Amino acid sequence: MAEQVKLAYRESGKGKNIVLIHGFCGNKDYWKEIETHLSSSHHVWVLDMRGHGETEATEPGYSIHDMAEDVYAFIEDKNLQDVYLFGHSMGGYITLDFARNHPDVLSGYGLIHSTAYPDSEEAKKKRSAGVSKVMEQGVNLFVKELVPNLVAEKTKENNQSIIGKLFDIGIETNPKGVIGALKAMRDREDLSSVLEDNKLPVLLVAGAEDKVVPPEKTFIANGSHVNQVLIEKAGHMGIFETPDEVSRAIASFVDEHSK
Repeated sequence: MAEQVKLAYRESGKGKNIVLIHGFCGNKDYWKEIETHLSSSHHVWVLDMRGHGETEATEPGYSIHDMAEDVYAFIEDKNLQDVYLFGHSMGGYITLDFARNHPDVLSGYGLIHSTAYPDSEEAKKKRSAGVSKVMEQGVNLFVKELVPNLVAEKTKENNQSIIGKLFDIGIETNPKGVIGALKAMRDREDLSSVLEDNKLPVLLVAGAEDKVVPPEKTFIANGSHVNQVLIEKAGHMGIFETPDEVSRAIASFVDEHSK
C-alpha cells in the first residue's frame, strides 16, 4: 500500500457534511458551482486528490484504494461524522472503494458520471497509451485531446467556455498525477457487487449524452437504497454543463436521507 498523502481542501457552509471528490485531471474547482449551491444549507468539503490541484504528487504505482484511504485519513483527521461522499468519474471509483471499506463513516454516497465496472481490455490499452503520450508529449496536448470528448455535442457547439475551463484546470495537473491516475484507473477492481450488497443509500447520476460513461454503465444496480437520476442535456460533465440539476440531485438525496 502506498504512503498516505495529506489532501488539500476547501470548506464552506454549515449543516450535514458533504465531501466532494473530483475526476481525472480535475481539482477542487470542478465543483465550484455545485459547492455554491450546496453550501447554502450543507457543510461542504471539496478535496484535491494526490497529484491533482494543490495536493502533492507521489510516484505512480498507487491504486484507487490508496486514493480512497487518503480520503479516509482526511475524514478521520477532521473528525467528520455522518458523511455524504460524492465522486465524479474517477472520484466515483474512489468513492465506491471507500464505501466498501468504511461504510460506518457514511450516511450515503454517490457516483456522478461514474461506474462500478472495471476498465474493459480496450479501455486498459487506451490508459496505457495515455501514459506513453504524457511521458512523450506532456500534459497540455493530452488534455487538449481529452477535453472535447467529455461534453455533450450541444455543449461543444454552444458553450466553448466550458471546454476552456476544463482545459485550464486539466493542464494544471502534475504529470506524475496524470500518469499515476491513469495507471490506478486502468488497474481498478470490479466493484459492482458493492452497489448491490452495501445497503447504504446511493445516488447514481448519469448524463444522457455521456460518451465516456454512458447511463447503462452507471445504472447497474436497483433496490430501495438506490436513487437514479438521468440528466437529459449532460455529457460526462454535468457538474459544468447542468450544475443546477446535479446540485438539486445531490441536495435532494442528502436531505431525504437526513430526516
